[in-house]
Amino acid sequence: MKNVMQIILVSVLILFQLSCKTVNISPKQGTITVPAKGEIRIWENLEHTSFSLHLENKSSTNSCEAYTVKNNTEKWISPSLLANGTLDFTVPSNGAVLLKNFSNESLTINYIID
Repeated sequence: MKNVMQIILVSVLILFQLSCKTVNISPKQGTITVPAKGEIRIWENLEHTSFSLHLENKSSTNSCEAYTVKNNTEKWISPSLLANGTLDFTVPSNGAVLLKNFSNESLTINYIID
């Protein structure tokens, strides 16, 4: 009986460790290139806690739409990431970010994770 309890305890500890595995997103800042008339998903299929994200669009003429994605459900962030603009929002745990570019030029977006 004692061995059975030890096996159960070890099994529970292992399952707990596996369920708590999350990744610290790195690097905490960088650039994302969104292709012309295209889209890009960032941090998809990555286990992580929720985090605050700051996006900066340096383009003087083009904007893009930003979405959080969780369980294949897209949630539009309003307002869009405007030309020469910034956008701050929270990415949900295990969620992704989707950026959609409708312009004829690729966009370079700077990001910072808080």
